[in-house]
Amino acid sequence: MEFKKIQLNGFKSFADKTNFLIENGLTGIVGPNGCGKSNIVESLRWVMGETSAKSMRGSGMEDVIFSGTSNKPSKNIAEVSVTVANENNEGPVQFRELDEINVRRKIEKDKGSKFYINDKEVRARDAQMFFADLSTGAHSPSMISQGRIGALVTAKPTDRRAILEEAAGISGLHVRRHEAELRLSAAENNLKRADELRRQQERQLANLQKQAEEATKYKNISDEIKKIEAGLYYLKLLEIDKEIKIENEINTEAETEVSGFNSKINELEKLIKTEVDKITPLREKNIENLSKIQRLNLELKSLDEENSRIQDEIENVKKSLQTIDDDISRERGIVIDANSNEKRLKEEKSELIEIDSKYYQTEKQSNEDLENSKNKLKSEIDKIKQLINSQKNDDAIKSLDDCQFVIEEYADSYSKNQNIKRESVKRNERIAIIDKEIESWKNLLSNSEKMLAELSDRKNKLNVQRDKLDNQPKFQAEKKGQISENLRISENEKNENEEIINTTDEKIDTLRNQLNEIQEQSIQIRERKASSGATIEGLKKRKNDLVDRIISELNLTEENILENSNLFGVEELPDAVNQEDLLDKKKQEREKLGSVNLKADEETVKYKTEIKKMEQDRADLVTAIIKLKDSINELNQKGRERLIEAFDKVNRKFNEVYTKLFNGGNAKLELVDSDDPLEAGLEMLVSPPGKRLQSITLLSGGEQALTALSLIFAVFLTNPSPICVLDEVDAPLDDANVTRFCGLLEELIKITNTKFIIVTHHALTMSKMNRLYGVTMPEKGISQLVAVDLQKAESMVA
Repeated sequence: MEFKKIQLNGFKSFADKTNFLIENGLTGIVGPNGCGKSNIVESLRWVMGETSAKSMRGSGMEDVIFSGTSNKPSKNIAEVSVTVANENNEGPVQFRELDEINVRRKIEKDKGSKFYINDKEVRARDAQMFFADLSTGAHSPSMISQGRIGALVTAKPTDRRAILEEAAGISGLHVRRHEAELRLSAAENNLKRADELRRQQERQLANLQKQAEEATKYKNISDEIKKIEAGLYYLKLLEIDKEIKIENEINTEAETEVSGFNSKINELEKLIKTEVDKITPLREKNIENLSKIQRLNLELKSLDEENSRIQDEIENVKKSLQTIDDDISRERGIVIDANSNEKRLKEEKSELIEIDSKYYQTEKQSNEDLENSKNKLKSEIDKIKQLINSQKNDDAIKSLDDCQFVIEEYADSYSKNQNIKRESVKRNERIAIIDKEIESWKNLLSNSEKMLAELSDRKNKLNVQRDKLDNQPKFQAEKKGQISENLRISENEKNENEEIINTTDEKIDTLRNQLNEIQEQSIQIRERKASSGATIEGLKKRKNDLVDRIISELNLTEENILENSNLFGVEELPDAVNQEDLLDKKKQEREKLGSVNLKADEETVKYKTEIKKMEQDRADLVTAIIKLKDSINELNQKGRERLIEAFDKVNRKFNEVYTKLFNGGNAKLELVDSDDPLEAGLEMLVSPPGKRLQSITLLSGGEQALTALSLIFAVFLTNPSPICVLDEVDAPLDDANVTRFCGLLEELIKITNTKFIIVTHHALTMSKMNRLYGVTMPEKGISQLVAVDLQKAESMVA
């Protein structure tokens, strides 16, 4: 199988969805401290099933969710997925038919994390087993994070054995053996509990068998009680049947008496009906007469009211005619006034026009005199101006004295002229007023003439109405006479019918009294019959209730109760009192037995069945334990064989890789602390060039790192993992050792299919990478990837 891609979304500092492609060869991850390089490594370990929050550098597993920045809010979900290609159909059996497998882990706040394989939810153990079968996993030696080199060096030999199990490919086998051991332990515990429970059941069974004997005695007495109760119920049924027979005889006698009374009642009802049929038409006729009399009285009353209304209406018409005559007189006076005023105004207007024409010449002469005076005054003024200009002051003063007469003459002419014009204006104004008054009187005259025409028309109509109303009293008197005659005839007919009805009613009352007496007697008999019937119904109900009790309590019927009682075959039956005494005696005998477990027999059978089933289950558990032990022994045998084989291979490769990295020296592995390879520890004994064979803990930091890397690479050469992650493992190495380390990596990618992801700060290591991923933080707290393919870059430069 081949790892293709890691996808992160909301995991630690990778807030947005980020794809990390895993290509063949060496893939480097570089970047400054704190930019999130190790988060990529931790995301891979997390998706492989890491359960320790401390290993994820957090206090809780939810700390892997992006917590937000000052500019970007936190998320509620973190998700990491790994895509694995399976073109050669390898790997675990259940996935060999798939061309591509996607393992995804998602965690949500307050809901925990879930694992998915190809979008199907699985257990965390299933995901861990999937990677374990690929010789990798969250705690695999192929996942070397910061500090793991030192941990491998300082680890206990038994802990260091895990890397040897990785080389043997038994990591998954080890997990399966552990699960089998857990199941074996659980099965053995279940066996112990089953044995203890069976012993308890056997003790309980012995106790139940004693209770069953008491229950048998109790049931025998209960059966006797049941027979006595059946006998008592049988006696009560006989008593009820006897009472029902007596009530039936009473009921039959009452039925005969009721039939005789019914015949008499029918005869009287027929006589009453005949008399009622005789007077019913008379009653209906009288009802009609009463209605007719009421109607005629109403008509008479209506005629009287009509006469009063007509008289009132005649008076109203007379008053209206008088009002109209008064209005006509008023309007005629207005017409006369309008004609006289119009004539007067026209005469005044003619006089004013005539005066105005006479004064026209006078006004014209006044205007000419005024114009002459004005010209003369102007001539004098011009003369004075000339004298003043000529400085003839004396002459000017003299001319001014002469001019005084001219001014007075002009003022007199002007005053006369203005008076004439004012008189003319007044005459014209008066003429205009006269025209308006004439028009107003004409309108008033026209309106009065129209009103006179309307009043005359209304007067003619009222005269016609008055003539019509004057004829109404005569017609009303004739109609009143006819109604009075019809009223007399109807009252006579009503009185005659009432006499016949009263006589017949007296006869009907006598018949009804006789009928009531007979009905009262019949009711008494019916009540006696009904009482008897009710008693019979009550007895039948008592009997039915008793039968229901017999069915529910004794599971018997009325037909078979005697044969199931203690009275069956007895010639002389006892009374119910003696039977009840016998019942009480038996019940007291049963009560003396005390509390009894009536289900003891059923529980005894149940316990026997359960004990038998427990014995079968115990046999199954013993068989399962044997099979589990055989499986564990088989797993241990296979594990030992594969572990010893892997130990030999890794030991050889360890020495080869060590001498290559150290340019000499030698190294070997030893199994210590146990003769069982599966329980033994792994110790590394190394001898750098020029030094004696010694424990790894005595070496320098750089030597320890190279030694640990030698062991890791020896495992890869023995059982190559599809992926190897090295997180800053070159940090303690000098340049020469880094060069040898990189050379070894190049050899490994040639002879294995392992893909290496290397987190580094070392320039020499970076230069040997096939491609680099730069991790940056353009925004504080949020990581981003920048990819550079160095091989393509070198080819472009070349």
